[in-house]
Amino acid sequence: MEAGTVPNPQQSVASAPETRDVAMLLFEIQREPRPGSRMTPEVAEMVVNRCVIAAVEVLTAAEAEVAVSGTAARPVVEARFDGAKAPIRAAHAACEVLANVRRVQRAAENEFQVVGAITSGVAGPGPGGVTMTVGAPDVLLLRLREAAAPGQILMSDAARIACEGEVETLPLRTEADGSVEAHLLRRIRPPRASY
Repeated sequence: MEAGTVPNPQQSVASAPETRDVAMLLFEIQREPRPGSRMTPEVAEMVVNRCVIAAVEVLTAAEAEVAVSGTAARPVVEARFDGAKAPIRAAHAACEVLANVRRVQRAAENEFQVVGAITSGVAGPGPGGVTMTVGAPDVLLLRLREAAAPGQILMSDAARIACEGEVETLPLRTEADGSVEAHLLRRIRPPRASY
């Protein structure tokens, strides 16, 4: 190493042989009351609990690390996927969470929506053996979740690229330089038939 140069820990993590893909899924379950809704606070609490349980069951089955926080009225669920195909596993889980949250609500209760985001990066050993994540998926995750509308999961560009060909997305929020900051996750593409 030349005198006066400082090694970049992010470059050393990204090029280390022990790196692994990581993906993060963060969502909030928000109530969007319908006009004339007669749902009492007690019923709303039971419905949101069913939604959280349904979401956590999906994430547990997908072998994600799960943390639930927020409030009883607005729970926040964060899931981390490590290893091979982490971004596509996160996208599959997100689509299943959206479907399960809808499924556990009766027609008269259908007021709770998932609002979330998926990001991805690379994790590996950094200086001193500390695990470092490259790509800042945690920082971008919060920004994307705040930009999502009820019933939407937004994906970072890196997460979409990592899922290339396996997810259907819609580009959103084009920047002044023509780049796309986020993609709306629409669905998982069905597998192609082999002939």
